[in-house]
Amino acid sequence: MEITYRIIQPAEYNIFYELINQDDSWWAFSPSLGQLSACDWNAYCGNENVLSLGCFADNAPAGLLQGIAFSDASRAMRIAVIAFREYAKIAPVMMRGAADWVFASIDCACMFGEVPSTNRHVMNLLQKTGFEKQGSIPELYWSDAKQKFVNASIVVCTPESLRKAKSDADLDI
Repeated sequence: MEITYRIIQPAEYNIFYELINQDDSWWAFSPSLGQLSACDWNAYCGNENVLSLGCFADNAPAGLLQGIAFSDASRAMRIAVIAFREYAKIAPVMMRGAADWVFASIDCACMFGEVPSTNRHVMNLLQKTGFEKQGSIPELYWSDAKQKFVNASIVVCTPESLRKAKSDADLDI
């Protein structure tokens, strides 16, 4: 299986939108954005400050990393990630490749995100990708399943932590 990465184009925005809807994964992809309408999704993806990096397995959309600079005076990127359900088994490989692409292509010192404490699958994926837990924020997100606010972990990935995760993954073979 060939895995490739590229910035998705406006003609592809709706394809990724439909795949996120099909997987019913807005809550996992970006709990801070929530479920967007197709119009809002297209506007968000088309924002010049938003990186929408598609991951493709044999040319089929397999996942997405979206990032936005923390501020104009920062080299940190806040991200949201998803591996579509059909490609969940290769999600760690896809995420490490996407992180490699970001660090090689953009002047980025680190990527960071917030993960609801109820989302163990994403937390596990991010840790296999080189993201390290740096702290938590109490009651950051509402959980429909728990009917209460839940804490979120702050996770950060640097080029060094990515290299370590890749080295650890090589040892697992």
